[in-house]
Amino acid sequence: MSVPESDEPIATSCQESGSWAARRSSSPTISDDRTVTREDPLEKIEGRWTLQILLRLNTGEHRFSDLRSAIPRVSANILTDRLRALERAGLVERHHLPPPHACQIYMLADLAAGLRPALDALSRWCAETRAAPLPARSAG
Repeated sequence: MSVPESDEPIATSCQESGSWAARRSSSPTISDDRTVTREDPLEKIEGRWTLQILLRLNTGEHRFSDLRSAIPRVSANILTDRLRALERAGLVERHHLPPPHACQIYMLADLAAGLRPALDALSRWCAETRAAPLPARSAG
């Protein structure tokens, strides 16, 4: 696979090409041909652990500690960051329970309703894959 040649110089640093974060902003931008482009919806669900968080929340509301137990390899800081990012994207809602519980629960927001069929299918596939025997390896 070859890369098409261009007359434009290749940027060698973030200073020359603009920062990665600036190019991935969530606000609409104007491209060179003056058309307005919007953020890719898939960017809202990218990132490590995000899909696992959404799969857990698809089963119902969960406390932070429940999510930590369900995804034991994720650190508390990363889980917090991912939940906050999903909240900002409008996919997750956080609610505070009154005393004596005094905790926060997380659930999928209405905007995430369109993701439910895909999350259900992924959950089924995960269950089937876990239950399936491992394929035999050939000697060689």
